[in-house]
Amino acid sequence: MPVKRLGVASPPAYTNFFTELATSDVTCVASVIVANKGSIDLNATVYIEPVQSPGNPNNYVYIVNSLVVGVGQSFETFRFALDVGDKIWVASTTANAAFSATAAYESSGRSNIIYSSTQPGFPQVGDIWVNSSTNAVGVYTGSGFNTVATVAPTGPTGPTGPLGGLGPVGPTGPQGSGISILGSYATVELLEADNATGNPGDAYIVSPNVYIWDEQNSAWVNSGPFVGPTGPTGATGPSVTGPTGPTGSEGPTGPSGGPTGATGSTGPTGPTGATGPTGSSITGPTGPTGAASTVTGPTGPTGPAVTGPTGATGATGAQGTWDTAQSIEVKSDTYTLVLGDAGKLIRCTKASAMSIIVPTNATEAYSVGQRIDIMQYGAGQVTVSGDTGVTVRFTPTNKLRATYSTASIIKIGTDEWVLAGDLALT
Repeated sequence: MPVKRLGVASPPAYTNFFTELATSDVTCVASVIVANKGSIDLNATVYIEPVQSPGNPNNYVYIVNSLVVGVGQSFETFRFALDVGDKIWVASTTANAAFSATAAYESSGRSNIIYSSTQPGFPQVGDIWVNSSTNAVGVYTGSGFNTVATVAPTGPTGPTGPLGGLGPVGPTGPQGSGISILGSYATVELLEADNATGNPGDAYIVSPNVYIWDEQNSAWVNSGPFVGPTGPTGATGPSVTGPTGPTGSEGPTGPSGGPTGATGSTGPTGPTGATGPTGSSITGPTGPTGAASTVTGPTGPTGPAVTGPTGATGATGAQGTWDTAQSIEVKSDTYTLVLGDAGKLIRCTKASAMSIIVPTNATEAYSVGQRIDIMQYGAGQVTVSGDTGVTVRFTPTNKLRATYSTASIIKIGTDEWVLAGDLALT
């Protein structure tokens, strides 16, 4: 009985899609081996899609479902029968699983058929003799032909017997159990730390997936995304601005400039010309005008410049409350922060990866303790890093974990910041 490999596959981590491992081209008995090549445990699933009902999940045959395979371990399923055209589908919770399918099948045998009225001479084991006289069918076993069937004509069909009575109704099977969502956790590690064991049907949400307790493997199994209906939008909170502090008193006005200098003396008036004699009806000519004075009086000295003292600073107004709305800046590509972003929420909407750059103190002089919030609103992962000379502290990474993840960047030194929030593990 020969053995052949039907197929191999190393599928990506499960995201609601299975990978076709093989399609059987022989009638055979097969098994699947799965090996864990990674550094963490994985859950493997193998099912058969019969050729008689393609694409019908109700007829899928699951060989293993969410089987835990430890680091460095491998597992071979029990052997199962396949028809020509049956398909094997596989999936794993990580991309470090290697699947292979092998099959054992019958090879083609001898099929020498002889039709005659006399027994053939020199037969070999497996020869078939159809006796044309008696219609008997025999197979040669090495010591003679053993009759195994007949090809005589079939007699007429007898009358149909009466319909039998209705059999008793079988007992009702036990009611299936559903699942109960008991809460949510930020990470699988926190879920396992608080719930080392569970009961059948227990489930928790580790966004965006739902984890169900698998009693057979004693483990929390990722069963894929859990998406509920979108809730209604909440009412907008009131916009409250803190009162403005009183204006400080105005300082006294400084003295005006120094006294005006003395006016210079007027130059002498030139002599008036003689008046001509008055005629009875004739006006005499006007005498010439005296020359203008060319002497300018001296300019007085400039008074000293005096500035009055600055008035006292008014008291600081009361601090605003948390009801005050936060300003939101929308950024659709890589962006370097500016001083005006302090206290704002930067909403990143790019569909592919983008970066938020923290500038040096020499470029944008933020005060120690100031912070900026950052949200990954689009599908593109957001990375937060410092410009040359700027240190950004973070754990475990400086990348936001997923869409709608939010983190804060806080200044703790001249060119030193801390990034904290919903950050990616790797």
